[in-house]
Amino acid sequence: MSNRDLRMISIAVVVAAAVTWCAATSDYSPIKPQPDRPVLRLIQRLARVGLWVMWCADPPPAEPQHYVVHARVDEHGHRVINHGQGW
Repeated sequence: MSNRDLRMISIAVVVAAAVTWCAATSDYSPIKPQPDRPVLRLIQRLARVGLWVMWCADPPPAEPQHYVVHARVDEHGHRVINHGQGW
């Protein structure tokens, strides 16, 4: 990926976040949760807490996983993997 592609992706993410933030907080927004809808507010809070738990509670794996690849060497010295053979 070139620097230009990364820059364009970064700009797109920032613009999308800004548009979403404005749409969710505007008084005239059709997607803003209304205060008289307690069930939706509860679902919103549970989803937010669930996302925080998923982000913070799961520890990284203890050991890196190593995979064994069974490959043979052809007549030119290149490794050839038979994907149909399985593990």
